[in-house]
Amino acid sequence: MDLGLRNRRALILASTKGLGRAAAEALAAEGAHVAITSSSRERCEAVAGEIAARHGVRTAGIAADAFDPSAIDTLHAGAVEALGGGIDILVINHTGPALGVATEIDLDVLQKQFLLIVSNPIRLIRHVLPGMRERRFGRIISISGGSIVQPLPNKVMDNTLRPAIVGYTKALANEVAADNVTVNIILPGTFVTDRVHDSTASNARLMGISVEEAMRRRIESIPAGRFGELAEFGAAIAFMAAEQSGYMTGSILRVDGSQTRSIL
Repeated sequence: MDLGLRNRRALILASTKGLGRAAAEALAAEGAHVAITSSSRERCEAVAGEIAARHGVRTAGIAADAFDPSAIDTLHAGAVEALGGGIDILVINHTGPALGVATEIDLDVLQKQFLLIVSNPIRLIRHVLPGMRERRFGRIISISGGSIVQPLPNKVMDNTLRPAIVGYTKALANEVAADNVTVNIILPGTFVTDRVHDSTASNARLMGISVEEAMRRRIESIPAGRFGELAEFGAAIAFMAAEQSGYMTGSILRVDGSQTRSIL
C-alpha cells in the first residue's frame, strides 16, 4: 500500500535512537525526507547518513538543545533549509522526563521539564503549522506515555505535564482539521529502549527488589506477554502520517500490547 509519503519532509525530534529513530526509519522507508535531531551533533550526522544510505532519501542531522527555546527556532530553520521546504510531518519526541514521586517534586526541575514537554513542542508546532495549512497537508504526531491515561508510579513529571499536551492536541486538531492537518498522539507501551532500562532500575530501587525482578514484573503486566518491537512502533507512525489517514485527528492511538487497562 502506497502511503503517499514520497518526497514529504519530516522533522522527528530525539530521533537518533529508540522510538524516535524507529519513526524516522519508517518514514524514510516510505520515501519521506527526514531531519534527525538530538543533543549530539555526532549522533545526528551518523544516523542521518545511515538512513540516507539505507533508504535513498534526503536527510539532515541537526543538533539542538530541547530545553532551549532559541534552539527550537534554529532547529526549525535548519530543517527547512536542509530538506528544501516546509515541514509536512512533525513528530514530537523527547528524552524521558525526570523520574520521581509526587511528594518530593522539585519545582525548579518542574519548570525546566515544562520547557521540554509542553512549551518548546508547542513552539515548534507554531513554526510548522502555517505552511502545513497553506499546503493543505500536515501531520503532527506527539509520542506520549501511559501517564495521560493513568498516573504512573515514580513518574511525577510525566503525570503532571503530559496531560497538558493532550488538551492542546485536541484543541488544535479541532481548529485545523478542515485544512487537512491532523494532530494526534501515539501512546506506546513498553519497548526496549534506554528509558525502559533507566525507569526499571529506578522502580527496582523504589520497591527494594532486583532489576531483574522489576523487569520480569513489567513483562508479566503486558497481556501480549512481551515488549514491543521498534519496527511495530515505526509502522504505526507511518500509518498516522499517511495521506489515507486524513480523517483521523484529535485522537490517541495505542501501540501497547493492551498494556493500558482502560478502554478509553
